[in-house]
Amino acid sequence: MSTVSRLAIRGAAIALGAFTLLSCTETTAPARRYAVLDDDGGSDWQTVSVGGDHSCALKTNGNAYCWGSNQYGQLGVARFDTTCGSGNSQYRCATTPQQVQPGVTFASISTGERHTCAITTAREAYCWGANDQNQLGQPAFSGPTLLRVPGSLPWAQISAGSSHTCAVRTDGALFCWGSNDRGQLGNADFSSGFSPVRVVLPAPVASVSAGEHRTCARTTNGTVYCWGAVWTSRDKGLEITRTQSTPQVVPGAPSMAWISVGTFTTCGSDASGFAYCWEANPRGEMGTGNQTGSTTPQRVATDLEFVQLSAGIVQSCGVVISGVGYCWGDDSFGQIGVSPSVLVERCDSQQLPCTTTPVRVAGRQQFTEISTGFGSHTCGVTIKGNLYCWGLGVSGQRGDGIKVAATSLPTLVVEPTAR
Repeated sequence: MSTVSRLAIRGAAIALGAFTLLSCTETTAPARRYAVLDDDGGSDWQTVSVGGDHSCALKTNGNAYCWGSNQYGQLGVARFDTTCGSGNSQYRCATTPQQVQPGVTFASISTGERHTCAITTAREAYCWGANDQNQLGQPAFSGPTLLRVPGSLPWAQISAGSSHTCAVRTDGALFCWGSNDRGQLGNADFSSGFSPVRVVLPAPVASVSAGEHRTCARTTNGTVYCWGAVWTSRDKGLEITRTQSTPQVVPGAPSMAWISVGTFTTCGSDASGFAYCWEANPRGEMGTGNQTGSTTPQRVATDLEFVQLSAGIVQSCGVVISGVGYCWGDDSFGQIGVSPSVLVERCDSQQLPCTTTPVRVAGRQQFTEISTGFGSHTCGVTIKGNLYCWGLGVSGQRGDGIKVAATSLPTLVVEPTAR
C-alpha cells in the first residue's frame, strides 16, 4: 500500500531569536576560533557519531563525550550552565565535549535525532535522551540517565535512529525497539516496541543502520535488507513511500561492505569501495549527478574507492582509501565542507546551494571516518586522532566553543578537560 510521506525537508532558514540565519558564511564566528588546518600534533579521538543537534565521540581509552543540544538529556550529562536558543525556546546545551558517565568505558556509540546509545567494553548496551517513542528500550524514563537495554548479552553494534533503535548481538541476531509507525522495527506489525524485539532474517547480521522511518541491515554475506518507509517515487515535491513491516532484499543491490541509512537516502559501498545510493534524492544526496530518486542502488558519480560512508538528513559523506573526505547534497550551512558561495548547483524548489556529485572537504586532513546525521553538521576523525566538525553550530553541535555560527571550514573540537 502506497502512502504519501510528508517528511518535511528542514528548510535552510533556521530562526535564531531576533534574526534568521539563511546560509553559511565563514565570517559568522571570530577568526581566532578556527583551527589551523594542518592537523599537526595528534589527539586520541577514536570514533564520532553525529545526531540531530548533538554529537558524541569516543576516546581511545573508551571514555565517551557528547556536546550540542541537551534538551532531552541526549548528552548524558545532568547539569551545566550553558543555554542555547532564545525566549521561550531556550534549552540546555554544551559547546564543548562533556564526559558521559565517568568510570564507564565504551566500545562504540551512536547518536539518534534526540537520543544516544552506546555499547560498553563489557558488551552491555545503554541509551539516554528522548524516550517519547520508547527508543531507549525501556518505558517511562527519559533524560540524561543511562538506561541499560534489556536483553541477552553480548551486544556487538547499536544504531540510534530518529525515534527507534536497533542493535546486533555478537551471534548476529538483530533486535529493534521504539517507534514503529512505518514498520521500521521489522516485526511484521506497526505497534511500538517497549523493549528489544527480534527481527527475523535468513542470515546473521553483520551491521544495522537505523534512519528516520526505516532500517537497513547487512548480513554476513553482504546482502542488504530494508524495511519501514520504503521510497517509491516523487510527486509534486512530495516523496511517496510504502510501508514495509518485514525485511525485504533491496532489488539490484550488489554485495555490500558498508551500509548507512539517512533521512531520505540510503548509501552503501561494495567490496571494491565503489559507492551506491538509492531512494529519495531531493537535495542531490545520492551523489549521482542529478536530483532523481531511485528504487534501486545507483552508482555515485565517481570512481573513488570509499572505506566508509555516512548518509544524513539531506547530505552524504564518506572517506576514500587515501583518507580524503568527500561530501555531497545540501550545503546550506556548509555541512558538506565547501563554501556554499562556490557551488553553482541549486536543489529543490527553494533553490538551495548543493552539489549532486562528491566534492572534497576543505582542508588537507586525512580522515579515518566522517559522520553526518539528522541535522546540518558533520564531524570527522583524522588519522592522527584529531576531531573536526563543520556546518551548523547554533546548539554547540560542532564542539568548538561557539553557539551561533555556521562554517564550511572544519574546526577543531575543543579538547575536554579531565574529570
